[in-house]
Amino acid sequence: MDFLEILKANGIEMPKDKTEAITKAVGENYKTNSEYEKVSGELDTANKKILANDTAIKDLEGKLAGFKDVDVTALNERIKNLETEKSTIEADYKKQIEDRDFNDLVKDAITAVKGKNTKAIMALLDTDTLKKSKNQKDDVAAALKTLTEAEDSKMLFGEPQSTGNRKDVGGHVPDSGAGSQADTLTGALAAHYNN
Repeated sequence: MDFLEILKANGIEMPKDKTEAITKAVGENYKTNSEYEKVSGELDTANKKILANDTAIKDLEGKLAGFKDVDVTALNERIKNLETEKSTIEADYKKQIEDRDFNDLVKDAITAVKGKNTKAIMALLDTDTLKKSKNQKDDVAAALKTLTEAEDSKMLFGEPQSTGNRKDVGGHVPDSGAGSQADTLTGALAAHYNN
């Protein structure tokens, strides 16, 4: 309800020339109950936020006090060292996986061309160059083909030779008996103790 109506209801009449000035003065200096409640609610909300912020600040100050004696420079250095160590470990792991995959690729290719001695054949390959190759499979196959055709390395390829019959000074020795088993340690021991 407007204050002029309240005055009229109580028998106080305001002259029209004074109404405007009084309305202006009352508007500047006094607030209605609804305006007061609105501002009071905003003030309560602001006070609650301030209280919550004060509590949060105290919590943070308490947590920060736990780090009071921590050397930030040393901590940053430790973090940097751990990140470097992690990168090194990841790089080593990646290299090991690449080496394993490359070795498997080479061994499979050697088997495919009937290589007799994988280690000897791998020693003849330029593995560093082949590892850097963009098309490893084809380049390994080409390198192995070169080795199979070269005079000094072609004996490392082909079907394994059968050792079924042996010739001895005394003549031909058949596949049966201790003579053919002497190629293994167990066979040699058996032949030694049976004689």
